[in-house]
Amino acid sequence: MLKLAGLSRSTFYYQQKMASLAERHAALRERIKAIFAFHKGRYGYRRVTAAIRQLGQNVNHKTVQRLIVEMG
Repeated sequence: MLKLAGLSRSTFYYQQKMASLAERHAALRERIKAIFAFHKGRYGYRRVTAAIRQLGQNVNHKTVQRLIVEMG
């Protein structure tokens, strides 16, 4: 199948892994959007991370920063 598609095995498995990571952070992404919208876009990743931690979810600041950048 990969030969027909012209893909290498590593590319296939990389794309498969990236798709599962996107699903893994779907709930966190929605929570970030809600906090960001509630504060009218004035919160950066540090304050968003602190707000999420106050809600009781343990999250790394680097993950929050990456997701904010991805959301654009």
